[in-house]
This record gives sequence, C-alpha cells and structure tokens, in this order.
Amino acid sequence: MVEIPSDVVAGWPAPNYADPETKGPALPTIVLLFYVLATFALSVRLYDKLKISRQFFAEDYLIILSIVRPTCILPNQHTWDLPPQYFRPAKILVTVDFVFFFLASTFVRLSFLAFYRRVVAHTKTRLYKCTIYVTMFVTAVLAVAYISALLFRCSPVKAAYDFVPPTFYPDYPYHCTNREMILFTGSLLSTILDFWIMLIPIPLAWQLDLPLKQRLGVLGMFLLGLLICTCGAIKTRYLYTLFSTYDEVWVSTPIWILSALELHIGILCAIKFINDKWPAHVPAWERLDSERVLIALHTIGPIKR
Repeated sequence: MVEIPSDVVAGWPAPNYADPETKGPALPTIVLLFYVLATFALSVRLYDKLKISRQFFAEDYLIILSIVRPTCILPNQHTWDLPPQYFRPAKILVTVDFVFFFLASTFVRLSFLAFYRRVVAHTKTRLYKCTIYVTMFVTAVLAVAYISALLFRCSPVKAAYDFVPPTFYPDYPYHCTNREMILFTGSLLSTILDFWIMLIPIPLAWQLDLPLKQRLGVLGMFLLGLLICTCGAIKTRYLYTLFSTYDEVWVSTPIWILSALELHIGILCAIKFINDKWPAHVPAWERLDSERVLIALHTIGPIKR
C-alpha cells in the first residue's frame, strides 16, 4: 500500500467494522477449490510414481515444491472498513502471499523446462537444449530479482509494513520504491515468460514420428498453456489499476482470484502433461505416453528452421 494523503482519508465514509461490505465468498471459494483440486491431482500422481512406475524425475520434485506453500485468505472489504490493528498483519500476509505465489509459479515453470530437458536429453538438438537451459536461468533470475525487490523495497525494511492508520505512513525517516511498479513489472515479465515456455516445445513436437492425430494431441497439450497466459495477462491488467486507487484492499480481489487460477491451472497442466503414464480408463487419444515420445525423439536431429 502507498502513502495515503490526509485529504483522501478525510473523504472516506465512516468505517463499518461490524458488518462491512465485501465481494462475497468468491475469493476463498476459488482459492480453496483449486488448491484442493491441485493437491488431489498431485496425490494421484505421487501414488502412480511411488506404487506403479517407481520413477521420480526432477520435474516431479519441482511440482511438489509448487504445491507446498501457505494459502492466505486475505480481506476483501474496503480499506476504510479494515480495523486499524489488522493493517500491519494484512500487509505482512500480502507480502508473504506474493512471495510464495511467485516461488510456486517459478517451480511450475522449471518443472515444465525440466521435462523438456529430459525429453531431448538423448537427441542431437543442441540449440534446443541451450534454449532450455537459458530459459531456466532467466526463470531463476526473474524469481530472485522479483522477490528481492519486493522484500527490500523500503529502507528500513520495516517501513513497508508501517503504512497504517491514522497517518498511513511511517512516523520515522524512510525511503520506498514503488511497490505497484514491482508487482506490475513482475507480472508482465512472468506472463511473457509463460508464453515463451509454452512455445518452446512446439517445433520439436511437430517433428515427432507419431500419427498426425496423436501429434496434434501433443500440440494441444502445449496450447493448454494459453489458459495460464490468459490469466496472467488479465491479472497484469488489474495490477495496473493499483496505480490509480487508494482502496487497494477492495480492488485487489480480482488479482487474488486470477493469481489462484493462474497458478493452479499451471500445476494441473503440469501434472497432466508431465505424467509418464495415464490410468487405463483414460481414452487413448488423451494419453501422453512419454516413453513413446522419447523413442520418437531419438530419431530427431537438429531442429529444422
């Protein structure tokens, strides 16, 4: 939250702590629903890995790290209806949620990239391998830069959490960078990176020695990443609105909803896409047998341009 001018605070309506206006149960419902779905899907995958295939790869550990995180249910009323004693804890929770969301998203991206690397490990596509490693490096650097900028945006650090009533700014000397710019830039770069990660395997997948129908099915799996990119793009647009409002608590609700959708759809896509073998009841056209893909890739040389 930014420093709120006194004339803006004076123009706010009287606070309603007893029965504040809210945006309803949409936020906690969506967050919990998708968290449960992702956790269930991951549990099924782990059972398959431990009891059936008995094979664990780097992408499996990374997707586990993406789901092991705190899930914060944040307030969704107007800023003036939030009791003063809740401001500092709410700011800390918001920062924690942003940090763990970005970490989880980073692990999802690295999980996809680790799978790509394993798929092409025994092929001659050197340029393709370099592309994957460079993208991994960029993904890690972006995460470190974003989290560092968010955690250390103020000097002293505690000033970031002291924009509380009645003055809405710290009562000691401080300097802070624009948090909204950090959030917006991080979301924009993440969305671009998600789009790039979605595009990386398409040229290679098109060369697979598979029937056309199954080849299109593989490409369709990659294009599911458009859902993630769409959520990220819309969320970035909503983050832009934070530049022009002081009622941050109220306008942030769509941002949290879209963040939950973006992350958990990414986890679900990663679990479905990377899973080595599907249960027998899944129709054949939906199965992505990576062993067959690996065999097909042994015959592929450098990517055609």
